[in-house]
Amino acid sequence: MSRANQKYLPFFLCFILAIGACSKFRVDDYNPYLYGRVKLGKDLKELQVSIVNRVPTNVPNQVAVASGVIYVPDFEQSLIKAFNSDGDLKFVIGNSKEKQDKIKAYNIKLGRIGLVTVSDGDDIYVQSRVSREDAKADKVAENIYTKKSGEFRTEVEEAVPSVILKINDSGKLSQTIYADGVGGSAPFGYIERMEAGNNDLLFVFHRHNGAMRLSIFDESGKLKQKVEGSDFKDSLNQGEAYTWYVDTFISHPDGDYILGSFSFYETKSGRFKNRKILKYELKDKRITPIKEIQDPSETLYWVLNNDNFFIWETEVEEGNSIRLQVHDEDGNHVNNIRLNYPPPRGLWRETWMDTNDEIYSMKIRSGYLEIHKWK
Repeated sequence: MSRANQKYLPFFLCFILAIGACSKFRVDDYNPYLYGRVKLGKDLKELQVSIVNRVPTNVPNQVAVASGVIYVPDFEQSLIKAFNSDGDLKFVIGNSKEKQDKIKAYNIKLGRIGLVTVSDGDDIYVQSRVSREDAKADKVAENIYTKKSGEFRTEVEEAVPSVILKINDSGKLSQTIYADGVGGSAPFGYIERMEAGNNDLLFVFHRHNGAMRLSIFDESGKLKQKVEGSDFKDSLNQGEAYTWYVDTFISHPDGDYILGSFSFYETKSGRFKNRKILKYELKDKRITPIKEIQDPSETLYWVLNNDNFFIWETEVEEGNSIRLQVHDEDGNHVNNIRLNYPPPRGLWRETWMDTNDEIYSMKIRSGYLEIHKWK
């Protein structure tokens, strides 16, 4: 290399590093577009909700979307209502008190409806709770560091025992899934998340014997695998100075591995120290540290089909947006996605994703439940 070229080498290297930094921390702005909406009202063809002080209550935080159909739990009537994107009712699942000749109905006793998810094959999974009078409810401790933007509750939740009903694409009840699988006897308690994955898998993140667990069920409803915090204890041990808790377990949609997120707190003061994300490969039970997070507002959010994963970061200063940090399978921060919520922010409810890696949000506006998709 000539002396003249050596002179410009430092500038060239700085230029390359600057380009790399800009690429790594690039922000892709996503905006919502209206995917579909459902009218709120008192008719069977509408989502029937309670109105308290002119505010709709008992409205779901999220819905399931599959094959162009929006599956909305109607808590007031204990029904699953399937709408198209124009808000027309296609069919109803459950025992409706109202009968209308032109509405297709599948008569299945659902109980008190909880979470709903739909597989790629249009099988519907419904969390069905027993009545409050028939079951002892357990209080679930609240962890403010796992809360996402826009989510706020003044009371802890009650865990009412439940089962998961699998309804096939013909509208017939095909399985009743317990915490120990089809044919079991142990009901679920508190269920935080339920997702239908690829290859007809079902992932349920729930409480079992006082600890959070991810249970994976196969197509037949058999309990295929379960993951708990105790599976990670040898990789998390930091002595008595710090105490760790499970934030969440999120599986890759294929069910090959899960990412576990754990929060560490100072034992004496209870002060947040950091958050660690570890990869647990289900076949050989190998555990690999992936990421360490110092900011309590950043939480593990989703594992994508391409093995990237999202960290949810609330942007406090801007107020009307959140950022999804994109990390590759080795934990490297490779990109950012900003979700810009049109104000007022208070109208927006939950933001969620499906196994096709699509991002949805919901809000209530002008007497409609609106489902928005992000791109």
